[in-house]
Amino acid sequence: MAAPLDPSRPDRAAGGWRARLRLSVPELAWEFLRRNTDYRAEFARISRRPDLVDPRWGLRFGADPVIAAPEAEVFWRPDAAPGLVVPFEQDAGVASSPQRSWRPSGAGRRADDGLHVRTPEGLQLQYRGSARPGEPLLVVLTFDQDFGLRVRAVERLNRAVAGLAAPASQVTAAQRERLAKSLVALDGDLAGDSYRAIAAAVFGPDPIERELWRTSSVRAATIRLVQAGRRMMRGGYLKLLRGGL
Repeated sequence: MAAPLDPSRPDRAAGGWRARLRLSVPELAWEFLRRNTDYRAEFARISRRPDLVDPRWGLRFGADPVIAAPEAEVFWRPDAAPGLVVPFEQDAGVASSPQRSWRPSGAGRRADDGLHVRTPEGLQLQYRGSARPGEPLLVVLTFDQDFGLRVRAVERLNRAVAGLAAPASQVTAAQRERLAKSLVALDGDLAGDSYRAIAAAVFGPDPIERELWRTSSVRAATIRLVQAGRRMMRGGYLKLLRGGL
């Protein structure tokens, strides 16, 4: 199980940034958000009514920032993560047509806009109105600037139902590595560590000794990682959810 986040100290997960490479893109987004002190303060206020979370965070329900990915039950808003959320409505017109006898497994939450289910594949299914799992359903996709992302979510769902592997992530291996390193650098920054200490945590001690520290490329790279981590924590994770960096 992943280590929880102590509100008084950033997470120092064993294995450094390489351990974070196992996280999915939505899980990485959550890891940056849960370090945001403003979000943690808000969750403390609304923990008994998580549905009252401010939409600016991109969450449909407030999630406990103490719980790390992948154990955290994080539900993103459809407008914040159009590539993850598949909206369903009841289709009374095809009751006689062949349909798949498939019911999703995973965590579910009910709200005034329907039933929300997180699948093991990382998708979110939204059953609007009277729609129910296992019944004739319509997938309803808004034709907007995010239509391509919405179609991609349906394609992922179709592959999951068929037992096929998910399509390749739009985030490259190099981008994922930078995200993982930025997360470790952010933890050091939140803990008040020096850039040199953060560099040692990210790159190891050897590269630090090869150059004069004040003018070294490692120091410059470390500062950029810290800055990137701060941006991600303060809202950049929302861009990540939409497939951009």
